[in-house]
This record gives sequence, structure tokens and C-alpha cells, in this order.
Amino acid sequence: MKNITIILISAICISVISSCNKGFDKLNINPNNPTKLDAAFLFTNAEFSTYAAIMETEPTVVQQFINPFTGITSAFNFNQVNQAYTVQRWSAEFTGTNTGATTSAGPVQLLVQILSQLKENTARTNLYNEARILKAYQFMTLVDTYGDVPYTEAGQAYLGNILTPKYDNQVAIYTDIVNELTTATAALDPTKDIVTADVFYGGSIAQWKKLGYSLLLRVGMRYSKYDAAKAQSIVQAAFAGGVMTSNADNCFLKYNVTFVNPVSQNLSTLTNTYYLAEPFVNQLKNSGDPRLKFISAKYPNPAAATSGVPDTLSANQFGLPIGYSSATLATAPGFRGANGSGYNYSQINYSLLGSLTAPQFFVTYAQTQLLLAEAAFRGWITGGNTPDIYYANGIRAAMDQWASYNASAVIPLSTENSFINSPVNAYNAANALNLINTQYWIASWGNGSEAWANFRRSGFPALSPNTIAGQSITGGFVRRYVYPTLELSANLTNYKAAVADIGGTDNMDTRVFWDK
Repeated sequence: MKNITIILISAICISVISSCNKGFDKLNINPNNPTKLDAAFLFTNAEFSTYAAIMETEPTVVQQFINPFTGITSAFNFNQVNQAYTVQRWSAEFTGTNTGATTSAGPVQLLVQILSQLKENTARTNLYNEARILKAYQFMTLVDTYGDVPYTEAGQAYLGNILTPKYDNQVAIYTDIVNELTTATAALDPTKDIVTADVFYGGSIAQWKKLGYSLLLRVGMRYSKYDAAKAQSIVQAAFAGGVMTSNADNCFLKYNVTFVNPVSQNLSTLTNTYYLAEPFVNQLKNSGDPRLKFISAKYPNPAAATSGVPDTLSANQFGLPIGYSSATLATAPGFRGANGSGYNYSQINYSLLGSLTAPQFFVTYAQTQLLLAEAAFRGWITGGNTPDIYYANGIRAAMDQWASYNASAVIPLSTENSFINSPVNAYNAANALNLINTQYWIASWGNGSEAWANFRRSGFPALSPNTIAGQSITGGFVRRYVYPTLELSANLTNYKAAVADIGGTDNMDTRVFWDK
């Protein structure tokens, strides 16, 4: 990975321009003028502003995390529509209002601008195709979150004077994502331009190819319960192309004291309100998972957790139970009591996971191996490893990944093997999908959008619905986010068409196409 200080150069350059806004409230100068700004700087910022969901959203839906306090912070623990949270991915992707961004432009706008600028530039084909791969990732998460979204007309306020973009059908977007990943990845050429401004891989074409095919594998697996034949075809193509082969291929952002992790920064502001969820802690604790001490900690004073000494002893970790608010938590069986302005339950380990310099992972070798384990179990790929080998490789990779947080966070190979071979974790065909996807849930900790998507796709882990009172859903779990309220005033005609296309109701029970 390139040193992230390159982003400072990007931020300085980009701060002198304004980007077209998905909110349609302003027009700006041309952000593409190659005499003023090189597309590589736009690409750097598109990477750096790639959105990572805060913990109160998708990680709460999949019961890894809880904020039990009612009021302005109430959201997915209460299964309630709260635009402060449901709008965040939309705003971050389209307008760049993510707390980690260095510009008012979102990655979608930046990537659309890059592609327009370089479309006919044969000397910069690798940058062009890397931008296509990254754009595919952005839109995959948007479709996974909302369903139909603006796609063909997205980011076209300046380029095409399109201020009210139409929403594209989600199935059609996914079809194009498959095409974009397939053709862009195949077109990458190590003899052509090397994008040194790339903060993911420093311009490595070999690693970008692995990323492209690993993303294609992820897309293919999304089809597993929607169209198994199509899923198999896409998965086979990705496998044949060549996916990630080690943790060195992980796609992630590394932060430092100047460019801090925005998720960790958010968590550090109100530590006494944030806790790990009981199902997640119990899974780690009951399976003897050595990652528990890196993820979970108890503190004498939850409000001062970032400066406290973490108690990471496994026996002392207790997740906050699902289905309770701060008003009702005292009635929960085994209530562990209040602790100052917080509660006597496990929180994030702020010395590792909650550190301001903690990395943010988007696509990993561990996730890729676990997807291959499922694909092999289903008989969709041949000529590689058996499902149990992919499964074990995925677990080891996810455990080794913690060394990226801190050099001291190393799990010995003997400990990894003991965990993999223990009766509760050992691979067996009769329980394969549960085992594989439960490990995917853990391996995706910190990447809430992927944990949530794979949970909806696979149905694992087998979580019990949150039955807390006053919910905005009826189906047990949140299946999608509602559209931003701004769309009802700024883009009403296209909003109505999109709602009709996704099934007629803009709510959190409506499923995206691959979840049906």
C-alpha cells in the first residue's frame, strides 16, 4: 500500500474545486480540466473517501454492536427509520459527506469524472480500468443497501447537465457490474501505465487483477439464492481469472495520526453509549476464538474507555443483550448493572480495533477464501482446494489480519489450528453453510456493509430477531435502507419510479433483488 500521505497532496489540489452535488443544490466549475488536475489525484481521493459504515448501522443489524440509548442516537438497535443513519451511505457515495473524505465530492462523482476524462486516453488504460473496478465496488454497496439507485446518470450534473438522475433497475446495475469487473480486470496490463498515486496497492497490476476477480467472486455469490446457475457461472469466471492469494492482497486503507480512521473517531466521542452485542461476544467466547481479546474489552469507566486499561480476559467479556433499550435494560435476565454513565458490559478494544489508526478493510483474502469454501461445497468450482481447506485458510487469514492493527496482535499458528480443529469449529459438510458464513460474519467485523449483505444472502449466522418495541419493520431484520427524504423534494418523479420498481414500498422490509 502506498503511504497515505499522498492523499494530502490530493486534498490540497481538490480543495480548490467544487464537485457536482447529488443534492442538486449547486453547480460548479469543471472538476475534470486536465490542465488543472490530474485524474490520478481524483483517484487517490476516491479511494480514500470510500465509505465505511459506522457501527450503529449495519453492524447493529447483524448484532455485532449496540447503542442502547434512546433519543437522537436511536437507529437500528430499535429497527427504526432514522434518516441521520439511512442517508449516510447515499450522501457519502454521491456527495462526499463521509467524515473520512477530504473533499465535497463523493467517490461516485470522482470516478465518473475520471472515466469521462480518460475514456479515449490509451496511454492511461490501467488508471481507467482501476477506476472502473472501484466504481463497481461503490455501486455494489449502493445496490446492496437501497436497491434501485442512479447509475447511468449518476455524477452527471456537470458532465451532462443532469440534475435529477433517473434510478436504474438494480438487476440491470448488477448485470453491468459483472461486465465492468470482467472486462476492466482482464484489460489491466503491467506493460502500460502504473498508477503510483494508488493508495491501495501502489499501482500493482497483479494485485488489482486479484481485487477485480475477488470482487467478481463476491458479486457471483450474491446471486446464490436468486439465480444459482448465474451465480455458478460468475464464480467460475472469477476463480479462473485469479483471486486473492494471501493477506498481502487485502484491499484496505491504512490510517495514521494525521489521517485518522473516521469510524474509530466517531466511536471515541461517546464511548459510554457503545457496546458489543451479546450474540457476537457469545460466538467468540463460546468457540474459544483468540480474536476475542483484540475485539472486546471491559473498562472501569466506559466514558473514559479510550484512555482506560482494557480488561481482555475472556471470562470477563459479556455482550449487551439484544432487544433492550437503556430504559428497559435493567429488566434483562442477568443484568450486569450500571457503571457510571454506562453499563458493565463489553465494549470495543480501543487499543486495537477502536484505535484512530486502525485500518479499514473492504475486500480481504479471508473473505475470499470463505466464499470459495461455500462455492466448493456447492460444487460450483473444481480444480482447487476442498471446502474444508478453503474454510481453514479463511479462518487463519482472518486471524493473521489482526497484525495489521498492531504488530503485537499476532495469533500463533498452533492456536489457529487448535481453534480450527476444535469440535465446535471443525468443518463438517452437514453444517457447512452455517460454519462458513458464521466465520464470514466474524471476518467481516469492521466492514458492516459486507457482514450485513452476506447475512441477508446466506441466512447465517442464525440470529434471533430483535423484538424491541416500536419497530418500523415487520419481517424480523432490516433488509434495506429507505431513500433519503431529499429525493422526495429534489427528484420526486424518479424517486416514485424507483419505489414502484422495487415493489411499491420504500421501507426497511423491502428486499433487494438478490435477497428475494
